[in-house]
Amino acid sequence: MPRSSLIAILIVVSIGACFALQTERTPVAEFYVAPDGKAANDGSKASPWDWESALAQPKAVRPGSVIWVRGGAYGDGKTIFHSQLVGTPANPIIVRQYPGERAIINGWLQIGCCDQDQQTSKGAFVWFWGLEFTNSITDRTGSPQGPPDWGKSAVPNAVDSWAKGTKFINLVIHDAREGIGWWSEAEEGEAYGNLIYFNGFQASDRGHGHGIYVQNRTGPKLIEDNVVFDQFGIGIHGYGSSKAWVRDVALRGNTVFGNGTISSRGLHDDNLLFGVGSGVDDLELDSNFTYQTPADDQGHSSVGWQLSPGNKSARVTNNYFIGGDIALMLARWDKLTFSNNTVLSNSKIMLWLDLLSGQTVSAYQWDNNRYFGSGKFDYGEKQIPWETWRSVSGLDAKSKFTPGPPSGEWCFVRPNKYEKGRANITIYNWDLKSAVPVDVSSVLKKGSRYVLKDAQNFFGPPVISGIYQGLPLQIPMTGVAVAKPNGNVPTPPKHTAPQFGVFILLPA
Repeated sequence: MPRSSLIAILIVVSIGACFALQTERTPVAEFYVAPDGKAANDGSKASPWDWESALAQPKAVRPGSVIWVRGGAYGDGKTIFHSQLVGTPANPIIVRQYPGERAIINGWLQIGCCDQDQQTSKGAFVWFWGLEFTNSITDRTGSPQGPPDWGKSAVPNAVDSWAKGTKFINLVIHDAREGIGWWSEAEEGEAYGNLIYFNGFQASDRGHGHGIYVQNRTGPKLIEDNVVFDQFGIGIHGYGSSKAWVRDVALRGNTVFGNGTISSRGLHDDNLLFGVGSGVDDLELDSNFTYQTPADDQGHSSVGWQLSPGNKSARVTNNYFIGGDIALMLARWDKLTFSNNTVLSNSKIMLWLDLLSGQTVSAYQWDNNRYFGSGKFDYGEKQIPWETWRSVSGLDAKSKFTPGPPSGEWCFVRPNKYEKGRANITIYNWDLKSAVPVDVSSVLKKGSRYVLKDAQNFFGPPVISGIYQGLPLQIPMTGVAVAKPNGNVPTPPKHTAPQFGVFILLPA
């Protein structure tokens, strides 16, 4: 048992400019999978394999090959698929949805082997690209987390990886027990541009199941430009026991919001939580966007946890921590950079800073932040106002605090580095306008066709579509709908518009 759809290199505000680094490759060979494929076939377009056979490393599949997955459903919800594909760093094997089709993996994909026993001969350097992972099982209940059950549920996970060099690219992952379980054995990987929502299950104590559950010991892991919302539990969770590690992990450009709200309590959970028994080290959060509905005064993001041991180093820059009873907790860091961030809590605590004995803010680089809302901080287990915070902590000398909510619109466009013409668009619409103009000239060329999808209703009709004329897109912030979860979800999801919206721009 494991331990337990998007986007850019540079952040782009609507007035900025950027480029997208494309990573299309010429395959060594191309093979095909189809719902009616057979193991005895040769894997050609006319004679495709079944899904299980393609994952078992057929002799014809070499590093650098592409396996195209044709549209249709694979599995019955209970099926466990094992990927033993082995590529190389220079020539990964790419398993990708066939263009223009919808390939649905209805089961649990386990990549590589094994928990606490990495075996690269049984899976390494494979990219899974553009597929949909979901589950048709409607029972969304299970046991509480902890021994002897460890959070058993009727619905299985979507994806777990122990394979070195795994990449998850532009996947859609929803309505499973957990989205991506990405363990320490799976070194040197990337989760990029994925749309992850409605994962988890309801136990008697609380909602369980997270969007991304990450651990890492050696080799960098990049979590970039994912949209993660409305899990039963936490959005992005870096956590584990004293035998687990969360080291050398970078989060860039992710939009994470509303997690926890579909559980039976209907309460907001952590959008981000990092805390591990052995301590967190070399953690980077840059240009991420979080949101919990400010008026609800619920939810958190926790970079370091107040019940875990000391953490070593983190860099937290250019992020937006919006909403919650604690908009952001920063706990138990030896070294910390915290700069150019925006933090808002409506009437509760904007920022909670917790230090262990022997830790000191003299080791911190902390300034040029913006705070909105209540003006309440927690420092030394005491709640204090803005001016007292600055004088007592010695931090935030050049930072600014504005009572109450912001005004205007904050719009962010992040082109997708793997697919030309694709981007994530995140909008904070403080004046509650019915439509917000957004410059997408960094993504689209004049005359190109496009569709704009609502991340909260990705498989629904486009929000807008047409031919790009070179002018800002007028993105509607009203009249939008949220998708319906599969099964017995205790609390129906609510759309965050008009105050907040996330959209996925796609070429038509």
